[in-house]
Amino acid sequence: MESIRNFLDRLLPKGSAMRHVSILAGGTAIAQGLGIAVMPIVSRIYSPADFGVMAVFVSVTAIFTVLSGFRYHLAIPLPKHERYAKALVVLSFFLQAVFVVLISLILLVAGKTMLAKLSLDSLIPYRYLIPVGVAGMGAYTVLTQWAIRKKLFTTIAKTKVTQSLTGIFTKIILGLIGLRPLGLLLGNIASQAGGIITLAKAVLREETLTIPPKEEIKRVAIRFRKFPIYETFSVALNTVGIQLTPLLLIMFYSPEVAGFFAMARSLLLLPTRFIGEAIAQVFIQRASVARYQGNLKELSLSTYKFLLQLGLFPILLIAFFAPPLFAFALGEKWIEAGKCAMVLGPWIALAFAYSPMRILFSILNRQGTDFLQEILYTSIRIVAFIIGSKIGGPLLSIAFFGGAGFFLLLFRLSYILMATGNGLKEIIRTDFRFASETALLLMLPLGLSVWNANKIPIIFSIILALLFYLMRCYSFYSKRKRKN
Repeated sequence: MESIRNFLDRLLPKGSAMRHVSILAGGTAIAQGLGIAVMPIVSRIYSPADFGVMAVFVSVTAIFTVLSGFRYHLAIPLPKHERYAKALVVLSFFLQAVFVVLISLILLVAGKTMLAKLSLDSLIPYRYLIPVGVAGMGAYTVLTQWAIRKKLFTTIAKTKVTQSLTGIFTKIILGLIGLRPLGLLLGNIASQAGGIITLAKAVLREETLTIPPKEEIKRVAIRFRKFPIYETFSVALNTVGIQLTPLLLIMFYSPEVAGFFAMARSLLLLPTRFIGEAIAQVFIQRASVARYQGNLKELSLSTYKFLLQLGLFPILLIAFFAPPLFAFALGEKWIEAGKCAMVLGPWIALAFAYSPMRILFSILNRQGTDFLQEILYTSIRIVAFIIGSKIGGPLLSIAFFGGAGFFLLLFRLSYILMATGNGLKEIIRTDFRFASETALLLMLPLGLSVWNANKIPIIFSIILALLFYLMRCYSFYSKRKRKN
């Protein structure tokens, strides 16, 4: 056991970014692995329409959760002094509590009428679960940011497993006894908010979280005012842009179509959930320090390269072979979800790289620019969706939505990397390099598929491409380790 520990310490030195990422990614990988293992069961218990209702519920709660604490929680890792970080924790919890009470009252008094006018009738029976979901997710988010500041990455990883197990059992048990789609909704809440007690205990073991004086709470509220002024609405717009699609699909088409889209997006985002979130959580802490040390330029570009290396190939591989893969794993009724995944692949692949990098807007104090870009990003994607619906069906609407998102994200990534001091030529060279490598890896499997080759050669070519991909990842990681 000691020899294994020593080997891991040499491979991933204590305190290194890669060790922190590995810990978080390991916990997330176990959690997501469990979710993947039971997905063929869950997809056969619930119908696409049930998943459509869940997609709408997730959309609404996600938008409200973004607004609930006015994004003050993102500033928790930033202050040099602990007392200001504690003040941000208290401020975030207070604002979230007020917000949850407010939306609870609104849903109690006028929820049924509002949802009916928005053509969200399927959500009316479950409207009282919305504040529960917002409260749980909001609390977990605040505690996670404090844990990131204290470098409690192992504890965060453990909560990911707790969330997954709780959500899985909730979905399966309630689904088998006929509580559909309620089981999906409660399972989603559990998978997002589970582990709060574990996280809170670990945080309190590290340091007693006393209530700071009102003057300090007011001071941090003013000092980090750009988070509620710009970050809240910017992220809200981003969340609306992502979560509005299921709402639009229900309004324009049906819950079944929204369910296909939700399943496609969920499975394509697996790499993001495996390691993207872990990188993002570590990157926040590292980038905050790098800004003061003067090496943010190098950290940003190397992280971007790392994300492209990890995300492009597996996401696009899943996307391009999604129809037969979904039909085999989830059942024939989900083949339309596979078609949605095909057209969403490029956008999701680039979003994998963009998601962790987005915190740079806050670190560079450019929330205003981020907000303006988010308005453009959201508006163009919505317009693209509507144009697609006018000239074609749901698949074309989704394709236009994803295509617009891809090109706009490419622009936003270039902008923020240039803001850290990187040159445009180096950024373009990086994009071309990793895009070319991914295209070469996918060329043989896609070529055989287009030529209607037998399954055995296609499977063999995919395995071969995966081996080359893993070799490239190992080589890339080895070079990063030598540089560090």
